[in-house]
Formats: sequence, C-alpha cells, structure tokens
Amino acid sequence: MSTGLARYNDGSQNPPRLRLHHALWGLSLLPMNAPKEARWTLDQKFARVKAAGFEAVECWLDDNNETETKAALDRHGLRLVLGHRPFTTADIDRTIDRAVRLEADFVFAQPADAFTPLETVAELVRHGQKAAAVHNLPFFVETHRNNFTETIPQSAALAEAVPEVRFTGDLSHFVVVGEFYGWTDERAVERMAPVLSRVSHLHGRISNGEAVQVDVADGSGQSAQFFVSLWKTAMCHWLNGAKPGDVFPFTPELGPPRYAITLPDGSEFSDRWEQSLVMARLAEQAWREAHAD
Repeated sequence: MSTGLARYNDGSQNPPRLRLHHALWGLSLLPMNAPKEARWTLDQKFARVKAAGFEAVECWLDDNNETETKAALDRHGLRLVLGHRPFTTADIDRTIDRAVRLEADFVFAQPADAFTPLETVAELVRHGQKAAAVHNLPFFVETHRNNFTETIPQSAALAEAVPEVRFTGDLSHFVVVGEFYGWTDERAVERMAPVLSRVSHLHGRISNGEAVQVDVADGSGQSAQFFVSLWKTAMCHWLNGAKPGDVFPFTPELGPPRYAITLPDGSEFSDRWEQSLVMARLAEQAWREAHAD
C-alpha cells in the first residue's frame, strides 16, 4: 500500500501541467565571471527567475538563511521547494518541519551514500513518505552521485524495496556514471525504466557521458536531444493516471565550478543563466512530445 503522495498537486482543477522551477544553487556566482561586488543579490536573482517564467525556486535552507530567503521568494511571488541530504530520520523530520513552517510545496531528498545498506535507505524513504504525507507533502528521492541512488542498479534496488518510491530524476548522474552516449545499443531507456516509470520531478542538467554538466548551445545537438527523449519517457509515465491539479516540476540545475567546466584560470565559458533557459525550452519540447504520444 502506498504511504506517500505520488505527485505534487496545486489544488486546482487545471489539467495536469508542466511547471518550471529554478535552483538557488544554480544562481550562485552569477552573472558569469562577474567580480564579487557585481554578483546578483538574492532579489536580483529572484526577479530574473520570475521574469523568465519560472514559478518556484528549489533551496537547501537552514536556520540562518530561511527567513531571508522565504521573504525574498514571497516578494517575487515564487513558490518554495526544499531539498536535503538525510542520513537519519531526524534529518528528515527537521526538513519536513521546515517545509511545513515555510509552506514549501514538496520535499526532495538525496539519501545517504552509496555505502549505506539498502534496507537502511529504504527505511529512510518509508519514514520520509509517511512523515511528509501527514502534512500533505510529497516526498521525492533524487538520483544523484555520492548518494545511495548514484547508479541505476542501486536505484532499481531501492524501487524494488520501496515500490511506491517517487524520484526526482537528475539523469545526468546516471549518464556520466554509466558513460552513456545516447546510442541505441546502450538501451538507456530500458535500463533506466525502474526509475523513469517513477519520476515525479526532473532536474535539468545534461551530461555527454564524460562530464556531468556540458553546454548544449541551442539544444539541437545529439546529447541534448538524447536527454529530451529520457525526459519525455518519464513524463509519459507520469501522465498516465495524472489528475486535475497535478503538476510536473522541472528544474534547470546548472551548478557553479566545480560542476561547471572552467578554463585554466578558473573562469567559466558557459553562461549558466542562458543555458538554464535552454533547459527550460527543452523541457517544454519533451512535454509537448509526451502529450503527442
């Protein structure tokens, strides 16, 4: 029997829809290569996010920054989503308490690490789902390196242990760990099926199979379109059974150095803000294609 919420629902009677988020971490050190005194303030970041059509910002908050961040989100009419990395049920409970207090829409977790036993992680997930459901909060599990979910086999094992688990799919990690290039004989969609069939939230970062985060120019190239096909597959699964008010969140999440590739002097050569807008357009492409199938 399911113990968690499978989708985020905004309480409306609107048809199921795609909702674009941004990531506070991805707005770090912007604009590109600007001196410290010229970097965007929190309000400047959120003003740009709002003007570009994003509806929420994903944040990792603590007691020191939650008040300032929530106030800035409210000033710009943006919703909050909370991420965290739990090793214990107490870690989860603290984040859920924060989510309730700050009226976050849902919570996602990067669970433990790859060396934590499966059953320990499964118990964390079950606890998170139950604790969040009490407050009508979805609780999703992110696929991510240096977490239990860093590989497809471990994520599939978690899905077998907790069939009702719902994932925040950051597929760039699977692609770089598995060195997928997007070739047909790699059978990427088939191998990722236990995860793709349970995705309720996507993070938008594209890997070329060798680096976890690459610039994809306008998104028309092979690596970008490979990811569109993966995202579309996840969206197709999600749309099966989606009800009025259900929302599929997609979040461009392009990290600063060392995630971002740099020149020898440490400067960035890929404009992460502009690339985040490309990620959003590619998500919209995947959504259209999912609806067309």
